Amino acid sequence: MIIRESRYPYRRPRRRRNRTARILLLLLVDALGIYILYHMLYNPQTVAVLSTPTPAPTPTQSAASYVAEATDAYFGGVMPTALAAYQQALDLDPAQPELYVAMGQILVYRGAPERALQLARDALLYDPEYPPAWALLCVAYDWLGLPQDAIAFCERAITLDPTYAEAYAYLAEAQIDAGNWFAANDTIATALQLDKDNVEVLRNYGYVYEVQGNYSAAIEAYRQALQRQPNLAHLYIAIGRNQHVLGNFTQAQESYTAATEVDPTNLMALERAGLLHLLQGDYGPAQVFFQKALEVDPTYSRALGRLGTLYFQRRNYEDAIPALESAIRYGEMESRRRTVFFVITEEPQGAALTAPTGRTVARGEFVFPEDARSPLRAMLQGATGQENVRGYLRLEPLDGRYTLSLQGASPAAAGQTYIGWFQPLLAPEGAVIHTAPLRVEADGSITASGVTGVVKGAPIETYYTLSLCYYYLNRCEDARPYIAVALRLDPQDANALQTQRLCGGQ
Repeated sequence: MIIRESRYPYRRPRRRRNRTARILLLLLVDALGIYILYHMLYNPQTVAVLSTPTPAPTPTQSAASYVAEATDAYFGGVMPTALAAYQQALDLDPAQPELYVAMGQILVYRGAPERALQLARDALLYDPEYPPAWALLCVAYDWLGLPQDAIAFCERAITLDPTYAEAYAYLAEAQIDAGNWFAANDTIATALQLDKDNVEVLRNYGYVYEVQGNYSAAIEAYRQALQRQPNLAHLYIAIGRNQHVLGNFTQAQESYTAATEVDPTNLMALERAGLLHLLQGDYGPAQVFFQKALEVDPTYSRALGRLGTLYFQRRNYEDAIPALESAIRYGEMESRRRTVFFVITEEPQGAALTAPTGRTVARGEFVFPEDARSPLRAMLQGATGQENVRGYLRLEPLDGRYTLSLQGASPAAAGQTYIGWFQPLLAPEGAVIHTAPLRVEADGSITASGVTGVVKGAPIETYYTLSLCYYYLNRCEDARPYIAVALRLDPQDANALQTQRLCGGQ
């Protein structure tokens, strides 16, 4: 006997039902449906509406509470937390220029002045006459290598508020970076008269001393600032930097270590602490500091360069090469990332120019995204008399590729040509990076693409140390391009020249 298996072995068996009861039940359901439909059409207020219970709302953190959280984190030295809380406050209420400025000040001292510049611009969109935003614009431009532009922005802040001490402090910083020592001394004296206890005033008081070579006085001024706000890593770094110059390595190491304890993610503090160990031959602790920095940011050029030098000194050339190559690559990326604006000028054909000298045709400022590897973009606008000119430029920080598109341009004058300049981006020799001559089509358009080429980024020792690594591995062909860049940075550098001779160069 064959027993057939069910196709649905886990299906429950169907129960037999009373047919008459089923018919009566269907008639009752139909009648109820007709009743409800009638009242919905002709007397809707009598129909009860069933609502789904909703959970009780949970409290949402306000912008003010995020600001309080950010302020506490700032005074505690926990800068990543402060930045995140400020950003959350701005996400809830973006029309708060003071928060953009607070974030920008933190970012300047954490090595991201280009992001501070963007935040200053954002603040000015909400309040074009907010003095702290103009002051932040000033310090950002100065730290990006444009002190003359910075001076104008600080003067604007002072015009808006002649009693704003920090604006005078930043102006003194920009003036001394521009080489105007006398003006800087007078300006910082004014800042101290307005607010002698202000941390930014005291920091710049120390910086003015430092640039003039009075390192002991600089240390004292930085310490006064630190007494008023003891959890700022950049003040410990400034003290350590001056102690280092004075040859007080033990004290400098204590200052750098204190900076890393206050802010364990501060890249400059980690790199400087590692450097002092490296200079004294303490390779183990040095490597720990460099690797901690690279855990925070794997593209941090300075730490990569120091780590490569450490490997070189230990004759580990195989590991030194990728570290030093990455230091050069990301050092150039950082320089491109800090390109502030692009300007097109009319210049003599065939002239060997190192900076723009002719009349400006168009100009645009780059927008800085948070991701350091993201492309920079600038919207170009015509100068006075060239109002119809409009365009767009895109620059890749990592490899230097750029694309330019412009409309509404008139042909250059006879014997002249248009050149585009990336400012303040420099070639190794110190000339401003620029495009090839730009051709204007019959319809007034300009389209161009290219690469910036090698730019000034990593220090010269990174190049000749890498070259020596290749030399010791009998790979001079790989060394020669880096020797060439080192000699472009400084044609008289003894180490670069010696490396060239080792590889059979002239």
